[in-house]
Amino acid sequence: MKSVEQMVKHFREMQSHSSFATVSMLNEVKQQYTNMAQGGDGGQLFGFDAGTTCRAYNYNNYPDSFFRAVCERMGWLPTNESVRLEAYSADPI
Repeated sequence: MKSVEQMVKHFREMQSHSSFATVSMLNEVKQQYTNMAQGGDGGQLFGFDAGTTCRAYNYNNYPDSFFRAVCERMGWLPTNESVRLEAYSADPI
């Protein structure tokens, strides 16, 4: 199991490269990690059997807190204030 620190270092190194492929890959990772930080499965993996998810294939037994910590360190999660506002946007003020 990789640590939060290892993943953040890896993703920051990827950010230092500005190729289209790297940017595209990081965008996909960001979507997967933010999904898994909220208890999701990271989505279907392309090129695999139906039902093969990112989390099941690559991160089996990793807790939501792992993804949340990586996302927080990478700046990929919205602030608590924006989450609160979004969650209750239909409530009267």
